[in-house]
Amino acid sequence: MRLTTLISSILLSSTALLAGCSVSPVTGEKQLALMSEAEEIQTGQQAHREILAKTPPYQDAGVQAYVSRIGQLMASQSHRNNLRFTFTVLDDPAVNAFALPGGYVYITTGLMAYLNSEAELAGVLGHEIGHVADRHNVQQASWNAVGGLAASVLGEKLGNKELINTIGEFGLSNYSRTQELEADGLGAEYLARAGYDPANMANVIATLQAYDQFKGGSSDPYRDLFATHPNNDVRLQQLIGQARRYGSGTRDAGRDTYLRQIDGLRLPLGNGQTVQVRLLTVRPGDNFNGLAASSRLSNNAAMHLRVLNGLFPNGEPVPGQLLKTIQ
Repeated sequence: MRLTTLISSILLSSTALLAGCSVSPVTGEKQLALMSEAEEIQTGQQAHREILAKTPPYQDAGVQAYVSRIGQLMASQSHRNNLRFTFTVLDDPAVNAFALPGGYVYITTGLMAYLNSEAELAGVLGHEIGHVADRHNVQQASWNAVGGLAASVLGEKLGNKELINTIGEFGLSNYSRTQELEADGLGAEYLARAGYDPANMANVIATLQAYDQFKGGSSDPYRDLFATHPNNDVRLQQLIGQARRYGSGTRDAGRDTYLRQIDGLRLPLGNGQTVQVRLLTVRPGDNFNGLAASSRLSNNAAMHLRVLNGLFPNGEPVPGQLLKTIQ
């Protein structure tokens, strides 16, 4: 039997054996989901406790309340607004956000430092809510279960488990990229439904790309989908255009509001010391080279300030503008 035929046969029989009747809450189409909603929530609750045991929440009630308020606004626009969503800011300098099954959404202080408006925060949270709304975590876990069964059977039949694992990992990688693009589309839709301009979804991706380029490489292969600036990516712009049918974005992006919320945000340096995100008002004649000299940043500090303020790679501040620096 040919390899492709054997793989298809095993996957189809595994799916038929394991999968119950499940449809996407977003599209209404059939999807592989090997746990009920109640099991999904229970799984998320357990994982949530484990996450908090490893990475503590950021100890600032005001910041936590602010993120939760924006998160609940976005969750109320989602296809699963019946879920009880929980939003947590983690005290972690890594630039990251993620979601667990059942409505548990996390954003790190590291990522919050690089965002520049309330709408961008809403876009990040909307993207993660999109993962939960379409049960992406559940689908991944389900495919992992089926793939594990298939790999075990194929390994026995073909005697090459490493080959089968490689095939499985390649398939899951492509599937994850598809999920990420779907989550971008849902994030843009939820932004529009909440009254924000859905184009802020592109702003979020541009911020992540700028951070990765500044650091010398991409930490997330998904971002390589947008080889050029996301404003020029046809797929993303199509998603944003589709989202506009829910609204044109009359809610203020909330740049200054957001910046004032994170003024004083603490970030560990990794050597027992911490720095803070601090705000300043740009004066005539200020530029990033001069401002870098008075910050606690090192290693190309002027460019780092550009990334931090959404002005990468060659922007300069405007007099009267609120700006982030690191002190």
